[in-house]
Amino acid sequence: MIELKGISKFFPSNNVKALEKADLSLRSGEIHALLGENGTGKSTLMHILSGYLAPSSGTILINGKEQRLSAPKDALALGIGMVRQHPACVHGFKVWEDCILGAETQGQNSLFFNPNKLKKRVEELSRQWGFDLPLESRSESLTVSQRQVAAVLSLLLRNVKWLIFDEPTAVLTSEEKKIIFDLFDRLRSEGRGIILITHKLEEALAVSDRITVIRRGITQEPQITSDTSKETLKQSIFGNINASDTLYDTTCINIEKQPVLQINDLRIELPGLPVIKDINLSLKAGEIVGITGVREDGLETLELALAGLLDCHPDKIKGSITLNGHEITGKGVRAFRNAGGAYLGSDRMGVNLAPELPLSESLIIHAYRRVRRGIMLDMSRLKAFCREIMNRAGIERSSSNSIDSFSGGMLQRILLAREFAEDASLVILAEAGSGLDLHNRYKLKEELNAHVRRGAAALLFSTDAGELISITKKTILIRDGVLHEV
Repeated sequence: MIELKGISKFFPSNNVKALEKADLSLRSGEIHALLGENGTGKSTLMHILSGYLAPSSGTILINGKEQRLSAPKDALALGIGMVRQHPACVHGFKVWEDCILGAETQGQNSLFFNPNKLKKRVEELSRQWGFDLPLESRSESLTVSQRQVAAVLSLLLRNVKWLIFDEPTAVLTSEEKKIIFDLFDRLRSEGRGIILITHKLEEALAVSDRITVIRRGITQEPQITSDTSKETLKQSIFGNINASDTLYDTTCINIEKQPVLQINDLRIELPGLPVIKDINLSLKAGEIVGITGVREDGLETLELALAGLLDCHPDKIKGSITLNGHEITGKGVRAFRNAGGAYLGSDRMGVNLAPELPLSESLIIHAYRRVRRGIMLDMSRLKAFCREIMNRAGIERSSSNSIDSFSGGMLQRILLAREFAEDASLVILAEAGSGLDLHNRYKLKEELNAHVRRGAAALLFSTDAGELISITKKTILIRDGVLHEV
C-alpha cells in the first residue's frame, strides 16, 4: 500500500504553494481517480510520488515504511512508475530500444548489458499482455495511445507494481480509450495499483474504485466510487457554481460576406498519412464549425494541410485552400499566418511548445512580428506581451519558468490565450478542450463567441464528436478522407 501523508509543496521561484498537507492512499488491485480543477496540484502530487519533485514537507510510506524519493529511479526501484499524457520518445530509436532505455542490467556487470536479452524480454511481455505494438518501427511513428502502451510496457519490464496515468485519454479516440481502459482492467486484475489523474467525471465514475478530489492544493476525503455521483463530485471540485452538462450554447453570428476560408476539391496523398479526397468547405465570418472523426480517416491530414504544416509537393496535392483571398495551398506555416490564420495543434509538446526552453520563448514565437525595431526586437514589449498572455489565461506565475513547472491544463489555457491574442480572422483549434476542467471549458466558449463576434471564424478539429456538437452550430464528419455533414 502507498500512503502520502501531509504532503506540502512550495515553489519559492514564483511564490506558489501548490500543495498543502495533501493525503492520498493507493491499494494493490485498485484504480484510484484523482480529480480537480486545472492547477489544483494533481500533477504536482503525482510528480512527488514518482520522484520528479521533492516535497517541502510530508511523508511517503510504501507498505508502511517511510521512503525518500530524490529521483524517478528511486520510485522505479520501489515499483512506482508514471505514464505521462504525451510520453516522450527518442527519435530514431526502434520501439523496443526505446522501451529498454535505462533498464536495469539485471545482475550483469554494470558496464555492460545484453540488448538482445532485453529485446526478447520486451517481445515476451508484449505477447503476454496482447500489446499490438510495432516493436521494430521507429518510436516517433507511434500514435499517442501507442506511446502510452509502450510506456506501460517499459514499466512492466521494470516490474512496476504501482502506475500513475496523467490524463491518459485527453486526445484519444473512442477506440483508443477502450484499449487503455481494457489495459487498466488487466493491470488491476494482476494486483497492480493505478492512480488516474483526470478531469473527466464520467471516466472516473466508470473505471475507478475510489475517487479523491483535490481543491486548491488540499485533498478531500476519498469517496468510494459506487457511493458517489457526478453531481456530488462537481460540488466537491467546483463548489457552488452552475456546472450544467450543456457546456455551451450553439448560437453563432453569421455575417454575410466573402468566405474567410474556402477549400475547393482538395485532395492530398502523402506517404505515411491518410488520404483526403475532393474536400470542399466554405467558412464565413461569424461561424464556428467543427470537424470530427478518427485520425486514420484523414482528420489530422486535413488539419495539418490547412495550418501549413505539410510539406506538400505539387504532384501530391490537388485543389486549393484560400484564406482571406490568399491562395495558401502547400505554401507553409508563414503563408497561413500572414493570411490571417492562428493554429493550436493537438500535440502540445511536439508542435505547440519548445519543452526544453522557458515558457516565454514559446509565447513570443509569433509576437516577434509585431515588436520589431528595424532588425531588433523590442524586449520590453515582448515581456509585456508575455504578461498579457499569462493574465489572459488566469495563471499567476512567471512566463520565465520552465514548461515542466506548469500542469497540462495550465499549458492548454496559456496556448489558447496565445492564439486568441493573434486577433486572427481564422483560428483553427485541435482538441481545444484537452486538459481543461469544466470551468475553463466555459471560458473557452466565451472566448470563441467573442472571437466570432469580432467578425472572425473558428474551425475546430476533435475526435470527441459530443463535445464538438455542444460547441458548434455545424459539425462535419470526416470518413475515409471525405466530409459528411452530421
